[in-house]
Amino acid sequence: MKLTENLADVFEATLPFKLDPFQRESIEKLDTGLGGVLVSAPTSSGKTVVAEYAIFRALRDGQKVIYTTPLKALSNQKYHDFRREYGERTVGLVTGENTINDDAPVVVMTTEILRNLIYEDPARLDLVRYVVLDEVHYIDDFPRGSVWEEIVIQAPRGIKLVGLSATIGNYKEIAEWMAENRGGMETVFHDKRPVELKMWLAINNRFLPLFKADGGIDQGTWSKGVQEEETSYRGDRYRKLPSNDLLHVIDELKRGDMLPAIYFIFSRRGCREALQRCSFHELDLTTAQEKEEIDRVAAERLAGLTDRDEESLFRRMVDARLLRRGMAEHHAGLLPYHKEMVEELFQRGLIKAVFATETLALGINMPARAVVVSSFTKFDGVNFTHLTTGELTQLMGRAGRRGIDVIGHGVILKESDVEVGTIYEVAMGPTLVVESKFLPSYNMALNLLRVYTQAEAEALMQRSFGQFQKRLVADQTKERLANVSERLEDIRRMWDDAEVSLDDVAQYFRLEERRRSIRIELRRLRRDAGAERRSRRGHRGRTRGMGGAERVVQRLEVEAKGLLDRQRKLKVVRSPRFGEYLQRYGEIRTLQKELELGERDVSGHMDEYARKLRRLCKILTEAGFLANNRPTDKGLFASRVYGENTILVAEAVWAGWLEGLTPQELCAVLVMLAAEDRERGRDRRPQGARRYPTHAVAQSARLVRSLYFRFADMEKDLDEPNLRQPSHDYIDFAYRWSGAEPLDQIPLPANVDIGDAIKAMKNLYSLLRQLEWAIRQAKLPLEPVVTQAVAQMERDVIKRTY
Repeated sequence: MKLTENLADVFEATLPFKLDPFQRESIEKLDTGLGGVLVSAPTSSGKTVVAEYAIFRALRDGQKVIYTTPLKALSNQKYHDFRREYGERTVGLVTGENTINDDAPVVVMTTEILRNLIYEDPARLDLVRYVVLDEVHYIDDFPRGSVWEEIVIQAPRGIKLVGLSATIGNYKEIAEWMAENRGGMETVFHDKRPVELKMWLAINNRFLPLFKADGGIDQGTWSKGVQEEETSYRGDRYRKLPSNDLLHVIDELKRGDMLPAIYFIFSRRGCREALQRCSFHELDLTTAQEKEEIDRVAAERLAGLTDRDEESLFRRMVDARLLRRGMAEHHAGLLPYHKEMVEELFQRGLIKAVFATETLALGINMPARAVVVSSFTKFDGVNFTHLTTGELTQLMGRAGRRGIDVIGHGVILKESDVEVGTIYEVAMGPTLVVESKFLPSYNMALNLLRVYTQAEAEALMQRSFGQFQKRLVADQTKERLANVSERLEDIRRMWDDAEVSLDDVAQYFRLEERRRSIRIELRRLRRDAGAERRSRRGHRGRTRGMGGAERVVQRLEVEAKGLLDRQRKLKVVRSPRFGEYLQRYGEIRTLQKELELGERDVSGHMDEYARKLRRLCKILTEAGFLANNRPTDKGLFASRVYGENTILVAEAVWAGWLEGLTPQELCAVLVMLAAEDRERGRDRRPQGARRYPTHAVAQSARLVRSLYFRFADMEKDLDEPNLRQPSHDYIDFAYRWSGAEPLDQIPLPANVDIGDAIKAMKNLYSLLRQLEWAIRQAKLPLEPVVTQAVAQMERDVIKRTY
């Protein structure tokens, strides 16, 4: 303990501030605990200091640290932060697009890259002492969550994990699961925000406090909210009109000294329209000095761009006048450079209002003095639903800048169709509870069976967080089932009629059930018999005798009469307590059904993932990726290609379907399997025939589609949907991109923003890099074309890390 305290003191001396108690506690537990430490604390509370201590300790002891994040943008940000702190030689970066100084003692990477490393080259982890898992609550995310679970289960036991998470309600549950896999896991929970949050409810462009100073509901605000709802209800025609206006809300923020603010709007179009309104009304939020500073920062960043076509596109798409006046938008559809500039200007306090989708609340460090939530409902891909407590907490986590603001402000705009009670219920609700999204995939199956036997791979499925949570549910269900079983036994014991036994009543119900099924069957057969008779009348002359349906009807009628006679002879029918017995036995039957269903559910949950793995293995065996539960050469090749469409990519390459294509054509075909159409899942009808850049691309695209449908049919037979449909939006864009056409001259696909297109190109580039490695290992003839395609895809916008 003394050594730990001394090291913590030495580390603290390197910081410009004193360690908070929770930070010191985390450091002590990291040093003294077995498997590592899980720290659950609010956004901007200083959790990263624990990771920095791990780096300090590793560098001091000549060991290595891997720092993982779920997002490439966050990995890039951490890389630059650490490079400034520890020096260029000490820090490396590995993402799908970049490999920089990957032998450095401190390497920042995405969680997927670490997972791939565990499968591909575990020896590289020999000198690693700590792995930092930033944003651990992403274990709740699909499909990223499975990656965290694979790392926790399979990372070498000698590595200590440092889990950093937002405040979550079931952090102990996660730690218990991690401890099962790591031999131990310490926990630190800290729920005090670094900057106090004051929440407001905006009604008719006025901000009313949501809570009193003591944390109780502000009754005045509640009454105003109810009054607004009643007024809207009486004026039914105007119910959907908003009670708050964007421009007045910004004025109120300015008047209350709450700028800079993030104004969350849950659609890109809404963000664009908000910016257009501010432009139309010539809203200006910056001083002359701030305008000069914005011009200087923008000029410096533009000078750093190496691709002139990207600069040209930026100038064409961005309204520089609005940037100078302190307003911007931020969402996934923007040019990456545009987003990067907005983030830098906002962090410097030069952008006063940024209109953003909820993606801004994920990962990137952009705290504000105030956060505005423009709507309490959002589209989840299927329906419009209210925000959850976890989502609201995530958004409000950006309110209040540590070391700058004394109070952060969270403003919720009241809508007439959202009751004030719902807002309070969510605002006061329990902390986010993380649920596993673990799901075995084709790639996981192939990689596991490279190293383990089938039985060992299935045993690893049992060690997942998903199975851990199902086990907890099963234990609770078993307790409830034990209660049901006891109650059932008591009812049987308390049966108080010596004349009529439980077996008599059970016999009555068995006979009644058979009679009921006969009545249903007779109704159906009589319809069929009538049809038979009409059919016979249509022939010349009348044929005597009965049809098949009529004979069955006759037999069932005889059976039904016999059952009724047997029922009438039962003692229970003649008992004066007949009705009471039926009611009491009805309760027994209900409990018996609950018991049977519960036991079936419990047994079904206990090996759900192992059964899913077996179904995936069956498909892989049929397709030639596995033989005798071991990867074939084709399977080994496919195991090195990560993603949802692993087996489609591998099958197309292995079958030789992509040979003969030029690098440009290869990019156009592979983007179908690397990208996802933005409008997927909506009612989308293609306009006319699809157009392809070349005949070879068209032919290969048809083969890829046929391949998808072949595997989709195999999945359907086993009720095991995994594959994503091939994309068609980006075929022409990828062809032109790899052909070195200027970015500002490549036409965008319909309903696609430039940010979506560049994301698709990054995914394609990442896939090509994986393929290049896999093909080299398999010594396939496609290698020169893939290598050339990688080179042709490279542009500054893909390789840039800032």
